[in-house]
Amino acid sequence: MKRRLLWLDALRGFAIVLMIVFHFCYDLRYFGWVDWNVPNGDKWWQFRYVIIALFSFTIGISLSLAHDKSFKKQVFLKRLVQLIAGALAVTVMSLFLFPSSWIYFGILHFIVVASIISALFIKHPKVALGLGLLILMGYNLSLVNSDMPFVWIGLSPWEAEDYVPLFPWLGVIFIGVGVARFLPITNFDITRNAVTKPLALMGKHGLIVYLVHQPLLFGGFLLVQMMNAG
Repeated sequence: MKRRLLWLDALRGFAIVLMIVFHFCYDLRYFGWVDWNVPNGDKWWQFRYVIIALFSFTIGISLSLAHDKSFKKQVFLKRLVQLIAGALAVTVMSLFLFPSSWIYFGILHFIVVASIISALFIKHPKVALGLGLLILMGYNLSLVNSDMPFVWIGLSPWEAEDYVPLFPWLGVIFIGVGVARFLPITNFDITRNAVTKPLALMGKHGLIVYLVHQPLLFGGFLLVQMMNAG
């Protein structure tokens, strides 16, 4: 059994902590307790981009490391099914909570599509790294944008309550795939302590934490609101 890298799990866990903080602030605004412009205001969208970048980068590294010797089809398909189920759960829940801005391509939907695309390049890390850099360059030069490919079929993805575009984040995953092959990232690790251990645990079970945290936050805010109203 392949040894898990504590620093990689902890980095993913750190991204999850940032995500929980972000969603907590979003819920504060949603329930009218603050007037912060979450998620699109200045500093808030940058905060969100840091979170997505960390997730994307660690996804690319994890894909490469998990299938470094040979592509493990059963492992990949099992994880893909879990992600698809999670993505569908988010969509269904959003249809009830946000019927006019339901989520059809959030972070889990993005990970599903990006994982399938990235899997084609696991054995071609140079190509992955080159494509990743080209995507980021093309994005900065406005040759590709965040509306693609949905704008081609007449959809306005930014009207959804949550949207994680393929561009530029697919490029960051590609870079993670390349970096995992060309840098000696498995030759070192961090110390297990009171900070890194819980972060790594969250990172190891990121999908569960993602699916559970927002319903708990949202339910907690709703309960407080009902108690105050009573």
